[in-house]
Amino acid sequence: MSSRRKREFSLRENEIFEVLVADNSDDEDALVLDEEDQQFLAQHIDAGLSIVEIEPSSSHTVDENVQDVEESQGQQQRVKARTGLTPSFNWRKNSYDPYHFHEQEGYKHGEIMISTDFTPLKIFDAEAKFDLLLDEIIIPESERYALQNGRPFALTSAEAKAFLGMNYVMGYHILPTFRSYWSSDPDMGVPVIANVMPLNRFEEIRRNLHFSDNTNEPSRSQSSYDRAYKIRPVLDHFNDSFQNAMTNTKTQAIDEHMIKFKGHNIMKQYVKNKPVKWGFKMWCRCDSRTGYLFQFDLYTGKKQGVAEIGLGESVVLQLCNDLQNLGCEIYFDNFFNSPNLQHKLANMNIRSCGTVRSNRKNIPKNLPADKMMKRGQIYATSSQGISFIKWMDNKAVFMLTNFLSPITTTTVKRRMHGSGEKINVTCPDVVVKYNKNMGGVDLMDQRKVCYEVDRKAKIKYYLRLFFDLLDIAMNNAYIIYSKLHDDKLVEGTLLSCLKFRQVISRSLIADFSSRQRTLPSTVMTNKRIGNLQKRGTPSHIMVKTNIRKRCVQCAKSRVENRTNNTCSTCNVHLCFTSERNCFQDYH
Repeated sequence: MSSRRKREFSLRENEIFEVLVADNSDDEDALVLDEEDQQFLAQHIDAGLSIVEIEPSSSHTVDENVQDVEESQGQQQRVKARTGLTPSFNWRKNSYDPYHFHEQEGYKHGEIMISTDFTPLKIFDAEAKFDLLLDEIIIPESERYALQNGRPFALTSAEAKAFLGMNYVMGYHILPTFRSYWSSDPDMGVPVIANVMPLNRFEEIRRNLHFSDNTNEPSRSQSSYDRAYKIRPVLDHFNDSFQNAMTNTKTQAIDEHMIKFKGHNIMKQYVKNKPVKWGFKMWCRCDSRTGYLFQFDLYTGKKQGVAEIGLGESVVLQLCNDLQNLGCEIYFDNFFNSPNLQHKLANMNIRSCGTVRSNRKNIPKNLPADKMMKRGQIYATSSQGISFIKWMDNKAVFMLTNFLSPITTTTVKRRMHGSGEKINVTCPDVVVKYNKNMGGVDLMDQRKVCYEVDRKAKIKYYLRLFFDLLDIAMNNAYIIYSKLHDDKLVEGTLLSCLKFRQVISRSLIADFSSRQRTLPSTVMTNKRIGNLQKRGTPSHIMVKTNIRKRCVQCAKSRVENRTNNTCSTCNVHLCFTSERNCFQDYH
């Protein structure tokens, strides 16, 4: 046995080729192979393997060196796993090694978790935990807030439900102001609103509506300070109720949702390209198919005392924390996406996909220029199961995913510039799936905005947030109702979104009425109606002429008075002075 031991290990041809041409390097250009390198690669081209001998050093044996290297690599991996550091990305072109995800067995996606008689009101109450919201948050905190401000105020559960039902009615029956609903004019008043409670009582409930104890609010200097303290109990309540009403669906989307607000508040944001440019920003995780909101978080600004890893990345990790090992697919846009985020989500067993900005950290370098790529051309590379794709459409599209293959393609219809003729263009499947599943939050916005409770609240910002969440709760309840109807657990024909709101609004109001006097009649007297009607043009009009003649009315009394006032219809001269009004007497 030789004293100098040798160790043999296998290298595949493509691995040797990558080393020689530096294909896995982001910093060096491709190397040119000389004749010796070409002969070396051609030796075992059929087997695809080559035997490489490693000579041991004089001071250590090969086994000791290999053991040291393996222990060092294992230690580095353990440190990275413990500290959460992301490894370096070695991007390889035209190669893909998929990441293997582990899923929880027996998990049912999109299963309704409420068990009750499936009427619209009970579905809404079970989905939003409406009674719990009233009894534990709205009623006690509103009464405490009025007491702290020296105002006597008491609120019952039936009256609170009626108040919120009235706001829902005002969402689909829109009038200019609150007072218009109590107007006595026949074209303005709404008896179904005015008969529930007087206007003064409605304004009193709205003025005292509150959700937290102001005496326990942390100061700005404390680490527990929360800019959304006044609405935080409501945010936590709806977050829990939405997630408990239905299990997570297979495909979901994460995006931002804007709540209209133009008052003075430090949390107010301006987003240039949004339909609602001024308002509060809320991060949302919604079902891609129906727009059901599972989880959300109000953006309050930079968190104190917390080292943020990046706003987009931290938002996705927070909203996806409960999705580990559930087999869900998450889609988001380039504001959130990065290779680091894809790697962390893969370690959490969460599939993800989204567009990405080309200047993100760890994005592959030396990408082909846009002018060098034709329409439909694809550049794909991958590292550790994460795929990066550059696809040329009208302009370059950059995608990043941890579970979809960059190799699979399809064809899409596009119009030619100038002629408008439709042509087939090669497109990665990643882009098609992204376009199909990314619109969950936009779908929620589209359905919510139809009949939303949209009233100004410039001073009490939390009222804007509260009524927006009420609209979302109604939208979620309708999605559950539609799903139960499809599963044939609800009898009758499927109600439209408007009819569903009407049924719940009337059910919340029920037969409640706090009026002590009957509603004033809206029938107007004939005199008042006559005053409001447009007056017709008189048939006889008095005009001035240049010729003065005798007044016809005065001539009847044998009095000679001359005037230049004439009747345009009768063509006679008539006096019209402070002493005589012959124009009126004559007619």
